[in-house]
Order: sequence, then C-alpha cells, then structure tokens
Amino acid sequence: MTVAAGPLSLPQIEAQALAVLDRASDAKVIAIQARAQAAWPDAINLSGRPFRLRWCESPLMAREALSALEDVSDEQASPGLILLTPLSARDLGGDVVARLARAQVFQPDAWGMVQQLFKAREIDARLSRFRWMAQLLVERASMGAYPPVPNGFLDMDTAWRHILGRCLSLDASKPDAAMLLNWSLGADSARLFGDLPDPARLQIAAWLGDSAGAVGTLVMRCVTAGNTQDTVPLGLVCSVVLSAQGEGVHDLAAAAIRLERFMGDKRIGIGEGRLWANDAANCLKSLTPALRHEVIERAELLLRELHVDAYAHLSDVLPLGLEQRLGLLAEALKAFIAEPSTAQLQAIERAADSVARHAHADPASTRMLRVKMAVRLCRWMMADRPQSKGRGGRQATGFAELAQLYAREGAFVDWARFKLIGGDDLPGLSSAFVALRDAARKKADAFNQTFAQALQVWNREPRAEAAYMPVEAIVERLLAPLAQQAPVLLLVADGLSYSIFRELCEDLEALGWDEHVAGPTPSLAVGIAALPTITEVSRTSLLSGRLVVGAAAQEKTAFATHPALVGVSRAGTAPIVFHKGDIADAEGLSSTVRDAIASMQQQVVAVVYNAVDDHLSGSNQIQVRWTIDDLRLLGPLLSEARRARRVVIVTADHGHVIDDGTVQCGQGEGDRWRLPSGTSDGSELVFEGGRVKTASGNAVVCAWSEGVRHGAKKNGYHGGVSAQEVVVPLSVFTPRNMALKGWQVAAAPQPDWWAPLEVASPAEAAETPMLPKKPPKAKPLTAPTPQTDLFGGTLPVAAPVPGVHWIDALQASPAYTAQKALAARVAPADADVRSLLEALAARGGKLSKAALAQRLSMPAMRISGFVNAAKRVLNVDQAAVLVLDETAGTVELNRELLARQFL
Repeated sequence: MTVAAGPLSLPQIEAQALAVLDRASDAKVIAIQARAQAAWPDAINLSGRPFRLRWCESPLMAREALSALEDVSDEQASPGLILLTPLSARDLGGDVVARLARAQVFQPDAWGMVQQLFKAREIDARLSRFRWMAQLLVERASMGAYPPVPNGFLDMDTAWRHILGRCLSLDASKPDAAMLLNWSLGADSARLFGDLPDPARLQIAAWLGDSAGAVGTLVMRCVTAGNTQDTVPLGLVCSVVLSAQGEGVHDLAAAAIRLERFMGDKRIGIGEGRLWANDAANCLKSLTPALRHEVIERAELLLRELHVDAYAHLSDVLPLGLEQRLGLLAEALKAFIAEPSTAQLQAIERAADSVARHAHADPASTRMLRVKMAVRLCRWMMADRPQSKGRGGRQATGFAELAQLYAREGAFVDWARFKLIGGDDLPGLSSAFVALRDAARKKADAFNQTFAQALQVWNREPRAEAAYMPVEAIVERLLAPLAQQAPVLLLVADGLSYSIFRELCEDLEALGWDEHVAGPTPSLAVGIAALPTITEVSRTSLLSGRLVVGAAAQEKTAFATHPALVGVSRAGTAPIVFHKGDIADAEGLSSTVRDAIASMQQQVVAVVYNAVDDHLSGSNQIQVRWTIDDLRLLGPLLSEARRARRVVIVTADHGHVIDDGTVQCGQGEGDRWRLPSGTSDGSELVFEGGRVKTASGNAVVCAWSEGVRHGAKKNGYHGGVSAQEVVVPLSVFTPRNMALKGWQVAAAPQPDWWAPLEVASPAEAAETPMLPKKPPKAKPLTAPTPQTDLFGGTLPVAAPVPGVHWIDALQASPAYTAQKALAARVAPADADVRSLLEALAARGGKLSKAALAQRLSMPAMRISGFVNAAKRVLNVDQAAVLVLDETAGTVELNRELLARQFL
C-alpha cells in the first residue's frame, strides 16, 4: 500500500527513513517522495544521528540542498539529509540520484513501515482490509517504540490492541461491554474518538461493537452519534424505559421511541436494552463517588427530558427510584393504618421488599432499619386482632401472664415503634411512621392500663416465681444458686428496658454467648422492679436482697455481706460490686475490675452499668442504636467474663419509657411518681403496701400511661408502672458450649410476626393431601386413574385412599429409610424432621433462620447445624430439596422436588 495524496506526517517520514537506515546504516542522503509540503521541523535525530529535512520541488532545489550538505566543514559533525520531493528519480536527474541512498527515491509504503516498526517479517493478511490502520500505526509510533512481535508475525489482535491503546486509550484488542462503558466516561474519550479519520471511526466502531456484543453495539451507536458521555446514563435510563414491570405502559413506550435520537435514530431492542441497563448498573459500582453522582444526576435529568421521571421507581439504582419506592411504601402504610387487612399487609411487604432491593438501600442504615420495623409493626397489628384480646393477640389474664406477654411480644413492639422516632427524609414516609406509632401507642396504652391494674392486685400479695422474680429476690433465688456451679458476673444495667435488652441480645449471640433457661417447662424469666421504679429503691433492693431505700454505699455493704452470697464465696474473697465510678480508668475498663472478673478466687462479681440511665437525661437529637460496640466498656466487660468462663446474669433495676410526645401533668417527687395527695387522674394508680418502698412510707401514686410525666422534658423517664418500667430482663448467659446443671440453651425468643410474612399456598391451607396406605391393584385392561400425590401434584397411579399424612408417607418410603442409613448418626430424629417440615410447609416453604428457630423451640445458633443434618437425609444426590441460604438467613423447602426424590 502506498501513501495517498497529501503531505507526509513526521512519523511517516521517520519510519521510512529508519527502514532505509536499517539496510544502509551509513546512508547520508535519503530521498522520500511526498505529494505536498507540510510544516516539518528543520531537523530530526534518527538512530543517534542528526538529519536535515528539505523540501525540494525541483532538481535545482535538490542540488542546492546537496551542495549545502557538502559545505559543512570537516571539523563539524556531518549531518544527514532527508530530501522530501514530489519528483521521481528520473525527474531529479542522474547526478542527484547517484548521491541518494540506494540510488532511489523511496515511495512510502505504510504497511512496510509498520513491518519495520514491529520488526515483523510477515503481517496478518486480514489487516489489509483496514486501509487506514497502517497510517495510524505509523503516526502513533511517536508515542513510543512498538515492542517487536514474537516470531516476527504481526497478527490481527496485536495490531488492534495497539491501535485501540494509542488512539482511544483502550487497553485490549477486544474490549468487553464493561470496559467500553468505563472508557466512555473518560474526559477525553469523545475527543479521542472524534479525532480519528472518518474511515477509521466507522470501522473501529464496528470492531468494538462486534467484540463487546449487543451492549457494545449500543454503546458504539451512542458514541458515533456524539453522545459518548451518555452511554452509562442512557443504560440506566433503559432500566426504567425498558423495564419488564413497565411493559404496556404508553408513556414508557413513547419514551423508548424518543431514546432513538441518542442512538443515531436507531431502535433499541428490549433484550439488548435490558442487558445495557444491567451492565450500566454494574459499571456504576466501580466509579468514584463524585463520578457516580455525576452519572446518576445525568440519568435522572434524561428521565425528565423523556417525561418518564415518574417511573424512576422501576430502577434499582437511581436514588430517585428509591425515593419513589419509599413513597409507595408510605402510601401502603397509610392505607393499612386506615383499614388493616391481609391484602394491605401483603402490599406493604411487597413495597418494603422493593425498597430493600434498591442499590441505595443500605441494610445497615437507620432508614432501612425503620422500614423493617414499620413492616414488623404492621404484622403485629394484624396478629394482635381482634381488639378484645391482649397485646400478644390472645386473651391474657393475671399479672404473671401479662408480664410474660410483655417480654415475649410487647418488648418487641416497643423496640420496633421506638425506632420509628425521628422519621425519614421524605415527609410522606415520616407522616406514615407517625401514624403507625400513634396506632401502636394506643394499643400499648390499653395494655399498660390492664398491666398496671393487674400489678396493683398482685402487689397486695406479691410472691417470687421462677418466671417472674421480684428484683429483691434475685440475689438469693438466682445468683447464689448459680454461683454454686460456676463463677458469676451479675451485670445490673441501670434503666435497661426489656426492648433494649432484646436488641443487645443479637450482639450477645454473635459474640459467643448462649442464653439459658431453667425449670420443668423452660421459659424465659423476667424481673419485676420494686415500686416506685427508681434507682434508689429498685437497684438498692436488688443488690441488698431485700426491699430497702439507699444508694451505692449501702449497696456495696449489703452485697458483700449477703448471707447467701457469702456462703458460696471462697474464704477471704467477699462478693464485690463495682459502680459507675469504679469501672473505668485512663485505659478503659479498670484493672481492678478486670482482675476481679479474671480471678478464680472471686466467685461473685457484680457491675452496675449506667449507660442507659445516663442516656435518659441526655440530648434527644441523637439516634441511638443499642449495640455492644457502641456501649463503652460493655464489650470489655463481656470479653473478660468470657475468657474467665463466668456465667453472666443480665438484669436491671427498672426499665423506662421513651419521651414520644409526653405531656407534663403537675409536679411529683419523681418523673412518673408522687406521694399520695389529692386525687389521681385517669393516667395514675395508687399503690400501697406490698413492694412499695419510699423514704416517706409505703404508698405512692404512679403513672401507668407512657404519655405523661411530672418533671422537665428528657429523653426518657422511669418511676411509673407501665410494663416498660416494671418488667426488666433477668437472663442467664454462658460462654458458648458451657453446660449448667438444670439449665438448657434457650430457644429464639422472637414472636412470629418479627420474621418476614410467608404466605402458605392455597392448596396447603386445609393440610389435607393424603396418600393411600396401599395403592389398590389396577384392574386388567383398565387405564390407571391419576392419583394426587402427597405433595400436591398428580401421579399416574391409582386413586388415593384417605388416611396417610404426606410426612408419614415420606418417612415410610424406602428412599427415606435408605437416606437415613447413609446419614447414620448425623441423621436427625424423625420427630425433628417432621417438626421442620411442618414449620416450613405452614409458611409456604420458606422461613428465616430466626423464625424457624422460634417455631422449633431451638437456639438460633443451632439452626444451621440442624438444617445441614436434615439435608443429609432429604437432599437425595445433593438435590436442592432443602436449601439453607446463610447470606440471606433463610431456609427453603422444595416440596415438588421432594416428591420426585422420594416416590
């Protein structure tokens, strides 16, 4: 190939001259044919030698250039000469030609130059159809020498890799779609592509489109149309305009047509557009925050230009889409609050799932926590119907049952509703949260009134039971007996409400602690605060082991000399209690506390932890997330206890109510209690005798409604008789795998509605599919009747005979027996497998691990091991009958596949 008409570029001149010097290194004069003059430099250096460049459009000019070369004195370094001329050798004359290298005027051959530049003996014949490529390769040689090609052969991929690298800064011979999308966002990408010669532009676009597939073709259409910077934003737009959920929507169909102007007036196929959307979303993840913001802003602007920004909720990546999804959730919440129903609840579940799927919905964020809690409250409100029943959705009678009901249900309700305080950035969602909190608070107040009235009755003749223990009985009835088995740490968290305790329990399990329960019918125990529910009464009574009013000094003395504790302590090491001022030093947890917990001689240690009570008087501008990491010194305390293999009893002197629109009602001795005087209003009850203790006597008036207070506004209050203040944690924890005589690991305590709603299949509602005990023999010459199989399908077998439950049939099958034999000792008991299958089938085949643990009365930390053991039996040849997804925290049963495996 010869160079087309026009001036030669400097790289072409250099390449041709170097090719001559490679064969004749001592050449002084090199003549190269050039069609036109250009702005070349006066001189260049080639192979370490200087060469003058002279344009000679006549033989006379050539002779003058040669004469000037001879005039250089011998003392000077003799430069070389490159004659650039439109004349042929015959036109220049024999005397000039005789002085030229190899006695000829060289005709520039672009591919010959390329061959020289790559030190190639041969060039891939397929490159010949890209006429522009040789010239570009020669011109871009100025960016640096090309590496010699292996085996002397310049192949197609190598040539394309250098062309794309040096012309477009693409470091691949066949870039994929992801690489093209990232490239398009470069500040120089559009300019680099625009600077290409016209023939090169078209063929490079075609090559890139072919190499990157359907998405690459769309990207290069966009680039060719002059919209390079929009390739990623337009891909994100396609996630809305071409969404599967938007099929049939006229506005989106019209927008798809308007999109064609960005693509050179070419149509975007639905399948290709969705692939583009997916690749653009993946590209977005790898960008810097600033560039990501720029791309997203442009995509949302394009949606507005296309008049479809109202459909942004169809996108999983655009922030506008997340806001719209949250808006749809707000509408669903308001509709549910106005008229609760299963259909409305399912709409909320779908809306919340859609929000959670969005890329900007950070699962660890406060916003997503509130979304999750709002959905849980809605589930609870459905589970709590009809209105005449107790707060847990069933009739509760008596103080003991109400206290337990609060621990099992009400504390979780409070956990959820208090997390909604603070609202959301979107006013609509904030108002929905307020409405939901108001609805939950009304139900909570109704429960608290019933609870307080029951407490009033119980207080006349209080008694201590394992399931509900007055705080003054904890030392003798729980702490001392446990200290006979193992060293104990009594952790008294001042003001710790049961709802915050349950939130902290999530961390305790993750940190290697097992919650334990005791008794013939094991159930979680609760503590009952003394009245009024204030520190100087309840905490002093707890640590003293008797009803008393006092402070830290009295607590230290009473605890150290309590007969039951002294009886289980070693000689010379009296029980010891550390208060707020004792537990910290400059290094964090004080060495005195660390030494006491670590000491094997110190059988009983108590620590009073004040973080919760201190927070009640603090700023209400901070959203607190109760985690062990965020509670200073609590983590080190628990770490020391775990290393020392101490049993930890977590309890509190009293709980508290959160300030959520409280109203000040007169004055009192405390935030929510006062001495009897005048008449009590409807939010108060009078308590006398029993477990009432004050410095002035044994009668008080306490508020039961969480909406009232006597003092100044704070974060929270205590002193009243709501369930939140009276019912306190009383749980025993051991380091993982530590056994306690008479105790066992507690099952997951969360209520059913805490886990995601799983709707059972309609066919399973009656739970009636049966299998025949013995299928009847088919009659001769009669076609078999289709038989309903035990999992709801049909089998070409005889008609069913009522009487065999599908799980009975499963466990009686030969395949099940064989699987159990293969699993050997790992195989769970049949009763446990039945419980597992029943729990999953009742909820449509899928449950969260926590919900499954609750249904099976099994510790949450044992669920994974149990399910994996069950898989050894049910998953024949590793078929996905039972699936445990640890990432999502779910267990799923495929009944159809189970039927095929065991029949």
